Amino acid sequence: RLDKLIKKWQILIVKNPDLEVSGFFISLDNKVYAEIKSESKMPAASSIKVPILIVLLKMIDQGEILWNEKLLLTKDTIGGGAGWMAYQKIGEKFPVFEIASEMIRVSDNTATNLLIKRLGGINIINQKFKEIGLKNTQINNLLPDLGGTNFTSTKDLSLAMALVDSGHILSAKSRDIFRETMRKSKTNTLIPSGILRGLGNETDDIDYHLSLKGYFIHNKTGDIGISYSDTALIHTPFQAKAFVTFIVKGPFNDPRSPELI
Repeated sequence: RLDKLIKKWQILIVKNPDLEVSGFFISLDNKVYAEIKSESKMPAASSIKVPILIVLLKMIDQGEILWNEKLLLTKDTIGGGAGWMAYQKIGEKFPVFEIASEMIRVSDNTATNLLIKRLGGINIINQKFKEIGLKNTQINNLLPDLGGTNFTSTKDLSLAMALVDSGHILSAKSRDIFRETMRKSKTNTLIPSGILRGLGNETDDIDYHLSLKGYFIHNKTGDIGISYSDTALIHTPFQAKAFVTFIVKGPFNDPRSPELI
């Protein structure tokens, strides 16, 4: 256990006693981990899209869904907030690969709802979460879920990404698709920005400057005002990978929550 890292986290958390914080870091290469309330059920926000992507790719591996299958945009799948699919014509069709990509790239809520419907609905997906070992992850409502009723834990998200990356959940082909899809995520203001700041650099071009220092970070953020989250796969210049997730719950749109991450 990385007690030094945990102590650093605790020093930051103590300064914000009214914020609820959960964190989990694991490096399989170095066999080390750090955690703060990592099994607490927290509002998932858009970080729920990562386990949904894993379930989708697992079903593709099993032949239950096709990667190029087209899904019909229906009124019941329209979700407000992030994304552009909500503004397309009802009845238009989109291929699964585009829907999955947009769910992660721009955090499209309608794309997510289309996948929830195609994967069998909320109850089926929750069952599939349990099957891949996600004990504290549950969908209760379609996206955007501004009330924070969909739950996950930082341990669930980090371990799910670690298990995918090490070949335990998906085929090699689907694992590559997972990595490539996660790489497209546009929002890099939380974990990637924090790591760059820790390396002594603050700039708008975060991904580029991280790559100059040998870091490549594939992450997915979440933001519903009352809860901020980020889950990331980190490639380090030391030829090791790490998986880290933070969720901070606090007053609506409180700037301290994303800053703490």
